[in-house]
Amino acid sequence: MSTNEEKRSYTVQEHVILDKQPVFGPNSLYAGQKKDLPPTKIGDGSIICSLAVIYAGTTIGKKVFVADGASIRENVVIGDNAMIGRNVTVECNTMIGEGSKIQTAAHITGDCIIGKNCFIGPEVTTMNDLYMGAKETEMQGPILEDGVLIGGNATLLPGVRIGENSVVGAGSVVTKDIPANQVWVGNPAKYLKPVNWSG
Repeated sequence: MSTNEEKRSYTVQEHVILDKQPVFGPNSLYAGQKKDLPPTKIGDGSIICSLAVIYAGTTIGKKVFVADGASIRENVVIGDNAMIGRNVTVECNTMIGEGSKIQTAAHITGDCIIGKNCFIGPEVTTMNDLYMGAKETEMQGPILEDGVLIGGNATLLPGVRIGENSVVGAGSVVTKDIPANQVWVGNPAKYLKPVNWSG
Protein backbone atom coordinates (compact mmCIF):
# COMPACT_ATOMS: atom_id res chain seq x y z
CA MET A 1 0.00 0.00 0.00
CA SER A 2 0.97 3.62 -0.41
CA THR A 3 2.59 5.95 2.06
CA ASN A 4 -0.71 7.81 1.59
CA GLU A 5 -2.05 5.52 4.33
CA GLU A 6 -0.45 7.75 6.93
CA LYS A 7 -3.15 10.27 7.97
CA ARG A 8 -5.33 9.41 5.00
CA SER A 9 -8.82 10.90 4.73
CA TYR A 10 -10.08 8.70 1.91
CA THR A 11 -11.20 5.08 1.60
CA VAL A 12 -9.18 2.31 -0.05
CA GLN A 13 -10.86 -1.10 -0.25
CA GLU A 14 -9.15 -4.50 -0.36
CA HIS A 15 -6.65 -5.61 -3.01
CA VAL A 16 -5.98 -2.12 -4.35
CA ILE A 17 -2.51 -1.35 -5.75
CA LEU A 18 -1.27 2.23 -5.36
CA ASP A 19 2.00 3.85 -6.44
CA LYS A 20 2.74 1.25 -9.14
CA GLN A 21 5.78 2.35 -11.14
CA PRO A 22 5.43 2.12 -14.94
CA VAL A 23 7.18 -0.60 -16.91
CA PHE A 24 7.65 -0.03 -20.65
CA GLY A 25 8.18 -2.61 -23.36
CA PRO A 26 11.32 -2.27 -25.50
CA ASN A 27 9.36 -0.81 -28.42
CA SER A 28 7.00 1.42 -26.43
CA LEU A 29 6.73 5.00 -27.67
CA TYR A 30 6.53 5.98 -23.99
CA ALA A 31 9.79 4.25 -23.05
CA GLY A 32 11.60 7.58 -22.62
CA GLN A 33 9.26 8.76 -19.87
CA LYS A 34 10.51 9.12 -16.32
CA LYS A 35 10.15 5.84 -14.41
CA ASP A 36 10.84 6.86 -10.80
CA LEU A 37 7.60 8.73 -10.17
CA PRO A 38 6.30 10.23 -6.91
CA PRO A 39 3.53 8.50 -4.94
CA THR A 40 -0.11 8.63 -6.01
CA LYS A 41 -1.98 11.60 -4.50
CA ILE A 42 -5.58 11.03 -3.42
CA GLY A 43 -7.89 13.83 -2.28
CA ASP A 44 -10.11 13.92 0.79
CA GLY A 45 -13.33 11.95 0.62
CA SER A 46 -12.33 9.84 -2.38
CA ILE A 47 -13.17 6.12 -2.57
CA ILE A 48 -10.94 3.60 -4.33
CA CYS A 49 -12.76 0.27 -4.74
CA SER A 50 -11.44 -3.29 -4.80
CA LEU A 51 -8.90 -4.43 -7.38
CA ALA A 52 -8.20 -0.95 -8.74
CA VAL A 53 -4.62 -0.24 -9.83
CA ILE A 54 -3.40 3.35 -9.70
CA TYR A 55 0.09 4.15 -10.91
CA ALA A 56 2.59 6.51 -9.33
CA GLY A 57 2.66 10.11 -10.45
CA THR A 58 -1.13 10.31 -10.65
CA THR A 59 -3.24 12.89 -8.81
CA ILE A 60 -6.85 12.17 -7.83
CA GLY A 61 -8.95 15.06 -6.59
CA LYS A 62 -11.46 15.27 -3.74
CA LYS A 63 -14.56 13.05 -3.57
CA VAL A 64 -13.55 11.00 -6.61
CA PHE A 65 -15.06 7.53 -6.94
CA VAL A 66 -12.93 4.85 -8.60
CA ALA A 67 -14.89 1.62 -9.11
CA ASP A 68 -13.77 -2.02 -8.92
CA GLY A 69 -11.06 -3.10 -11.33
CA ALA A 70 -10.26 0.33 -12.76
CA SER A 71 -6.72 0.88 -14.06
CA ILE A 72 -5.33 4.41 -13.95
CA ARG A 73 -1.85 4.87 -15.41
CA GLU A 74 0.93 7.30 -14.51
CA ASN A 75 0.79 11.10 -14.81
CA VAL A 76 -3.01 11.20 -14.89
CA VAL A 77 -4.87 14.09 -13.24
CA ILE A 78 -8.49 13.55 -12.18
CA GLY A 79 -10.52 16.53 -10.93
CA ASP A 80 -12.77 16.71 -7.90
CA ASN A 81 -16.09 14.83 -7.87
CA ALA A 82 -15.23 12.73 -10.92
CA MET A 83 -16.35 9.11 -11.32
CA ILE A 84 -14.28 6.34 -12.93
CA GLY A 85 -16.45 3.28 -13.55
CA ARG A 86 -15.88 -0.43 -13.17
CA ASN A 87 -13.04 -1.83 -15.33
CA VAL A 88 -12.33 1.55 -16.94
CA THR A 89 -8.79 2.01 -18.29
CA VAL A 90 -7.27 5.49 -18.15
CA GLU A 91 -3.90 5.57 -19.92
CA CYS A 92 -0.93 7.83 -19.11
CA ASN A 93 -0.71 11.63 -19.37
CA THR A 94 -4.48 12.10 -19.42
CA MET A 95 -6.47 14.90 -17.77
CA ILE A 96 -10.06 14.42 -16.59
CA GLY A 97 -11.98 17.47 -15.43
CA GLU A 98 -14.00 17.81 -12.27
CA GLY A 99 -17.45 16.27 -12.22
CA SER A 100 -16.84 14.07 -15.26
CA LYS A 101 -18.23 10.53 -15.32
CA ILE A 102 -16.68 7.63 -17.22
CA GLN A 103 -18.84 4.52 -17.38
CA THR A 104 -18.04 0.78 -17.25
CA ALA A 105 -15.24 -0.61 -19.42
CA ALA A 106 -14.50 2.60 -21.32
CA HIS A 107 -10.95 2.94 -22.66
CA ILE A 108 -9.47 6.40 -22.22
CA THR A 109 -6.27 6.51 -24.23
CA GLY A 110 -3.05 8.23 -23.26
CA ASP A 111 -2.66 11.96 -23.89
CA CYS A 112 -6.42 12.54 -23.75
CA ILE A 113 -8.00 15.73 -22.39
CA ILE A 114 -11.50 15.53 -20.92
CA GLY A 115 -13.12 18.72 -19.68
CA LYS A 116 -15.43 19.36 -16.74
CA ASN A 117 -18.82 17.64 -16.35
CA CYS A 118 -18.39 15.32 -19.32
CA PHE A 119 -20.16 11.96 -19.61
CA ILE A 120 -18.52 9.01 -21.36
CA GLY A 121 -20.78 6.00 -21.82
CA PRO A 122 -19.89 2.34 -21.31
CA GLU A 123 -17.32 0.72 -23.60
CA VAL A 124 -16.40 3.96 -25.37
CA THR A 125 -13.04 3.66 -27.15
CA THR A 126 -10.59 6.52 -27.64
CA MET A 127 -7.35 6.39 -29.66
CA ASN A 128 -4.15 8.43 -29.75
CA ASP A 129 -2.05 6.88 -32.54
CA LEU A 130 -3.04 8.07 -36.01
CA TYR A 131 -0.94 5.43 -37.77
CA MET A 132 -1.64 2.45 -35.44
CA GLY A 133 2.05 1.89 -34.77
CA ALA A 134 3.05 1.77 -38.46
CA LYS A 135 5.30 4.81 -38.02
CA GLU A 136 6.34 7.22 -35.31
CA THR A 137 3.96 10.06 -34.62
CA GLU A 138 3.15 12.51 -31.86
CA MET A 139 0.57 10.90 -29.61
CA GLN A 140 -2.62 12.89 -29.08
CA GLY A 141 -5.86 11.52 -27.75
CA PRO A 142 -9.24 13.17 -28.27
CA ILE A 143 -9.94 16.53 -26.64
CA LEU A 144 -13.38 16.87 -25.06
CA GLU A 145 -14.40 20.35 -24.00
CA ASP A 146 -16.64 20.96 -20.97
CA GLY A 147 -20.06 19.30 -20.88
CA VAL A 148 -19.51 16.83 -23.75
CA LEU A 149 -21.69 13.68 -23.72
CA ILE A 150 -20.51 10.49 -25.46
CA GLY A 151 -22.95 7.59 -25.95
CA GLY A 152 -21.98 3.98 -25.25
CA ASN A 153 -19.72 2.12 -27.67
CA ALA A 154 -18.73 5.27 -29.55
CA THR A 155 -15.19 5.45 -30.98
CA LEU A 156 -13.17 8.68 -30.99
CA LEU A 157 -10.17 8.83 -33.33
CA PRO A 158 -6.83 10.44 -32.41
CA GLY A 159 -6.73 14.19 -31.91
CA VAL A 160 -10.39 14.95 -32.62
CA ARG A 161 -11.79 17.91 -30.69
CA ILE A 162 -15.39 17.82 -29.53
CA GLY A 163 -16.79 21.24 -28.72
CA GLU A 164 -18.47 22.31 -25.51
CA ASN A 165 -21.83 20.68 -24.69
CA SER A 166 -21.90 18.57 -27.86
CA VAL A 167 -23.39 15.07 -27.95
CA VAL A 168 -22.06 11.99 -29.77
CA GLY A 169 -24.64 9.24 -30.29
CA ALA A 170 -24.14 5.65 -29.16
CA GLY A 171 -22.04 3.56 -31.55
CA SER A 172 -20.82 6.57 -33.53
CA VAL A 173 -17.29 6.83 -34.97
CA VAL A 174 -15.88 10.36 -34.68
CA THR A 175 -13.29 10.99 -37.40
CA LYS A 176 -13.15 14.82 -37.34
CA ASP A 177 -13.71 17.80 -35.06
CA ILE A 178 -17.23 18.55 -33.82
CA PRO A 179 -18.27 22.15 -33.10
CA ALA A 180 -19.89 23.18 -29.82
CA ASN A 181 -23.57 22.53 -29.08
CA GLN A 182 -24.23 19.97 -31.81
CA VAL A 183 -25.48 16.37 -31.94
CA TRP A 184 -23.51 14.01 -34.22
CA VAL A 185 -24.35 10.37 -34.97
CA GLY A 186 -23.35 7.52 -37.27
CA ASN A 187 -20.28 5.92 -38.82
CA PRO A 188 -18.59 8.15 -39.69
CA ALA A 189 -20.36 10.57 -37.35
CA LYS A 190 -22.21 13.41 -39.06
CA TYR A 191 -24.14 16.43 -37.89
CA LEU A 192 -27.73 15.67 -36.90
CA LYS A 193 -29.11 18.74 -35.11
CA PRO A 194 -28.28 21.42 -32.56
CA VAL A 195 -28.34 20.47 -28.88
CA ASN A 196 -31.69 21.46 -27.41
CA TRP A 197 -32.58 20.14 -23.96
CA SER A 198 -35.83 22.16 -23.75
CA GLY A 199 -37.80 19.75 -25.91
